[in-house]
Amino acid sequence: MNSEMGPETALAVGRRAAEDLAGALELTGCKLPSLNGGFPVLGMAHVDLGGASAETVFALARWIRERA
Repeated sequence: MNSEMGPETALAVGRRAAEDLAGALELTGCKLPSLNGGFPVLGMAHVDLGGASAETVFALARWIRERA
């Protein structure tokens, strides 16, 4: 990622990354309710993860382990 991108561009990249991850997680049957593109941190795109129930996190961890 280009460290010289402007805050609007970094914000857009973070949002796109969050949408991409949300789509991938949907394939696992998991959803992170608070997953979204956050404001840039140190000029770099940022994604806020979290807001998931323990049940969802266990399911996601199990899905990852089964495929690793």
